[in-house]
Amino acid sequence: MDIATPHLDLVARRTSSEVFHAIQWGITWGRQIVNELKEVAAASERSRARLCLHPAPEDLHQEMLIVMAITAVERAHRRTIGFDTKVVIEGSATLRYYAPTGDLTRSVKLGHDRAAYVHTVSKEYHSLLVESDWFVFLEILQGPFDGATTEFAAFHTS
Repeated sequence: MDIATPHLDLVARRTSSEVFHAIQWGITWGRQIVNELKEVAAASERSRARLCLHPAPEDLHQEMLIVMAITAVERAHRRTIGFDTKVVIEGSATLRYYAPTGDLTRSVKLGHDRAAYVHTVSKEYHSLLVESDWFVFLEILQGPFDGATTEFAAFHTS
């Protein structure tokens, strides 16, 4: 089912069922965009949606506004290049870090009265556990996007 996204459509183009890319650098967004992303995420099989604030997957600097419902599941993964920075906008979640064996090594509580910013270096397996109805955050990564630079952990399948 296609969800109406009039505010997103003004600043971005839809590149998949749950991903939008900004038409150009420098767009602005607010509550209306977040609400439309929540509607898209609610209808998504993966319970998530994102607005890539960078216009092209090839961009070396990438910023994404990401919305995840409490039903979203993020498999443990790591980036083989660069970094992963999260800035919390709304909601709460726990960012869990794992050893290559799958053992939990540490966790960071994110959200109101918790950490609002976290920076993960490459090669650390990690996953998000959403704890509120919605978790909204800005993610900043080193580009360009290449699916081959994300490695999913063999020990974590859900």
